[in-house]
Amino acid sequence: DVGGGYGDFVTALKESIPTIGQCYCLDLADVIADAKETVPVGNKDDDNTPTLVAGNMFDPTTIPLCDVIFTKHVLCDFSDEDVVRALKSFRKALADSKEGKVVIMDAALPNSDDLNGKWNAAVSFDILLMLSGRRGERSQLEWSNLAKNAGFVLEDVLATSAVTVDLAVLSLESP
Repeated sequence: DVGGGYGDFVTALKESIPTIGQCYCLDLADVIADAKETVPVGNKDDDNTPTLVAGNMFDPTTIPLCDVIFTKHVLCDFSDEDVVRALKSFRKALADSKEGKVVIMDAALPNSDDLNGKWNAAVSFDILLMLSGRRGERSQLEWSNLAKNAGFVLEDVLATSAVTVDLAVLSLESP
């Protein structure tokens, strides 16, 4: 889980799917230092808790090799250029995986022609983000283009019951 804070998401994931294997929570060094003081820390001999990793999503050498990368409410804060840079970094961490995936948990806005003048809660949330000075959410078409620029394909966008969370699933582009 890139930008995973204290590891809450990967802990819940591991609890719901105990056979999932080792889980990592990567965040900036100061976040991980604080997390290590307040939550149980996993290690290679203990698959029940996530291993907390201090790193940077733009530096692939700090991301443990893995099969799936999750990120929630992180990439919406960055420019398109930085998102492509992060995705390229993720791709390197998935290098040994035959079926590597990136699951982006952000609101995926409908493409502009899909709205047809209808109100959309995710679009309203996106406007609030922009008004607060944050970057904002992206449409499915925008995610598809960013994925392609980083060597991925947008496999699917899955809606959830949360207005601010859809699952944009990226898979490795065939060589």
